[in-house]
Amino acid sequence: MNKRWWLAGFGALAIALWLRLFLDPGQRPNFSDFRVYWVAGSKAAEHLTVYDVQGHYQFKYSPFVALLWALPTHFRSAYLWSRLHYVATGIGWYLLLYWLARRLDPKRALPLWAAACAVFSLAIRDELKLGQVNLWPFLLVLPAWFAGRRSPDSRGSDAQGFWIGAAWGFAVQWKLYALLLAPLWLLRRRPAVFVGAIAVTVVTLGLAMALAHGPQFALEENLRWVQSLTTSSQELLISQYNVSILGVLGKAARAAGIPFGAWAYLIWLAALALGLVALARGEQAALDSSERLPWFWPASFIWALVAVVNPLVWPYWQLLVLPLFLIYFARGTASSWRGDSATFWLVVACFTITNWFQNTPLVHYGAGLVGILVLLIDAYRQARARPRSIEQSDGDLPSSPLSASSSV
Repeated sequence: MNKRWWLAGFGALAIALWLRLFLDPGQRPNFSDFRVYWVAGSKAAEHLTVYDVQGHYQFKYSPFVALLWALPTHFRSAYLWSRLHYVATGIGWYLLLYWLARRLDPKRALPLWAAACAVFSLAIRDELKLGQVNLWPFLLVLPAWFAGRRSPDSRGSDAQGFWIGAAWGFAVQWKLYALLLAPLWLLRRRPAVFVGAIAVTVVTLGLAMALAHGPQFALEENLRWVQSLTTSSQELLISQYNVSILGVLGKAARAAGIPFGAWAYLIWLAALALGLVALARGEQAALDSSERLPWFWPASFIWALVAVVNPLVWPYWQLLVLPLFLIYFARGTASSWRGDSATFWLVVACFTITNWFQNTPLVHYGAGLVGILVLLIDAYRQARARPRSIEQSDGDLPSSPLSASSSV
């Protein structure tokens, strides 16, 4: 009975804090980023270019994405659709958290989910109140966490890889950072993924755009999209909300009176190269792994890398670190893991604090990035550490399937 009362009290407190977080009058949704998509959809519905908006609200995604957003503009108002998007995205994030927790460890899914909710709810709130869409590209690329190399005994065409690539190709059109998954599919030797990505690109940007707008406008709009990708505002790059390596370096350069030059981009490229080397080593380790989900580590590392090296990263992009944090926390709290518990809890505390205080000036200017880097470094160490064997754990079976020997 005592235990149930404690659980009930903890649950009530958690719900009260969650309601306080989401019902804070000062943090009511403004859907400012949602309006970017709505305006683009409205313009696409009238066969107008979507790349003539200046300033913060520029549309940087493919013209086919704008064409899709044209559909809801024919039926209802932006007010209704923004609220529907808010509800759908909010439910989607929390369901995704629970689903990933179950895939990592079915027996401990609820506490893993609760821990992730405690760490990421503020980032989810910020994503929702702005009307951001990072959930949808994330869902499109989820196979990267579970689909590894094909079995050597496989025969015939790789139909699964083709459809994985089709979804990935669409995700790239929506959020260009999904391109960072390309080395992962190269390392997994899945050429069908690239065939699928190319096919969906041809169909959406070629055939669908030509049918909707005519061949001439479709070609011109695609060229305008490519041009928009090569031009970024320096004001955005050095914004206080830009928490990537490039953003932090840009702000430091401005504060020191140093011209914002190529040196910052060189350091950014070096960080990207280092991350890709780590990815290659992680893929090799996954091949030799006996863990339940060996491909979960490499995909999580590359997705977290987006929040470090992408030129424009806002605080709510901490959500991209979600899979890495989940597997790090799941393995770090498993009794079969051999590691430094003090270091583990220090990293968890650092990452949690920088998530919860990401809207303060100090964290905006680099502490959030430090939290992610600390997690990345220790997660890499943990990924390469071996769990205790059954014999070393005094005969106890591992409490988590993460350390159980099985194949994917």
